[in-house]
Amino acid sequence: MAPRSRHSKSASVGSVDADGTDLVNGIMFPPTTPSPVTTVPRSKKASSRSTTSPLAQPVVVIPAKHTESHHHEIEILKLVGAVILSTVLEGGLQTAASFVAAGDVAAISKSANNWVEIAGLLAWKIAKLTLYWLAGFDAYDVGSITLLLSTPHTILLGLFYKIHPITLATTTLSSILANSTPYFFLRSLSPAHAPGSAPKSSLRNRPILTDPYTTIAISLLATAIFAVLVEGALATFLPTWLVTNFTGLRTLEKAHLGAGGLPILLAALIPAGAATMEFLFAPPTAAGNHPIPPPDFDPVTADFLEHLFHNAWGWYSPRQKSLISRAGMLTYLIVVETVILTWGTMTGVEFLGALGYAGIWGVGVILTAAALDWVGGPSD
Repeated sequence: MAPRSRHSKSASVGSVDADGTDLVNGIMFPPTTPSPVTTVPRSKKASSRSTTSPLAQPVVVIPAKHTESHHHEIEILKLVGAVILSTVLEGGLQTAASFVAAGDVAAISKSANNWVEIAGLLAWKIAKLTLYWLAGFDAYDVGSITLLLSTPHTILLGLFYKIHPITLATTTLSSILANSTPYFFLRSLSPAHAPGSAPKSSLRNRPILTDPYTTIAISLLATAIFAVLVEGALATFLPTWLVTNFTGLRTLEKAHLGAGGLPILLAALIPAGAATMEFLFAPPTAAGNHPIPPPDFDPVTADFLEHLFHNAWGWYSPRQKSLISRAGMLTYLIVVETVILTWGTMTGVEFLGALGYAGIWGVGVILTAAALDWVGGPSD
């Protein structure tokens, strides 16, 4: 065997004995034991978002009474702004209308030289605007009721005093714009007057309110009721009543047309019919959007006054309650407004005559409301 060079590397040969002893190049080593694996418990990852912060600001709780009082103050400021803006607008618009109109109203009007009369008319205007605001009316309601309140006076001047239609139209339009414009900017429209854009859950009877044929039919129904009532009055007692209590009438020709005068009344009262639809039909039809709380009336424990109130008011539906409230307000206002505009501003008009003429229109509102209640019954 050739001698191994000292420069050559020898490979170590290792083997394992049967008892697990390691043999490396014939040298015996103790058996190797695997080193124990130390398991380090994994710490839970800290939450990246802390629920508490040392720099957190204290939470300020605003009392409910403070919020309500602040809202009440804002509403008062809005009402004052609406009254001021309406008064200024009406003064400017009526002045502008006088340049367009023929000026024939001045011949039959009283001269308001007394400051008491001027203050009374201004107080009545403020009272109406305040009532509209407290009742929650929007611009459509205010414009509609303004048109309805001016209709009796307009019909009287047009039929029996020969006032030019342009004069009547410009005066009425000025009042409508002056009263409704502040409400348009200071109060949002109700869902009943904006059915197309109202949220689905906030409007009841949406198909009825968005149907143009229903709108036209209700408007024509109200127009027909007013026209037939006035024509019936002209055919019976009204001409004699006017001659007795209204000094300075220029003509009674329209009072003796008979059935031929009905188309004239229908055409003249179409705007009033449309206003009646917006004021007496649309809002009551949309009433009842919110759930009604259970009634507190218990027939076993209720006293006489509670029974009386329940039998007179409590059993009506929300639609009927809204219709009755609006019709009652309109009846009262149309009678008072007609008396003020005739007896208070026109020469030669007796108070009893103005009251009797205004009563015709009050009855017309009641009859129209009864008809609309019957028409709207299936929507309850």
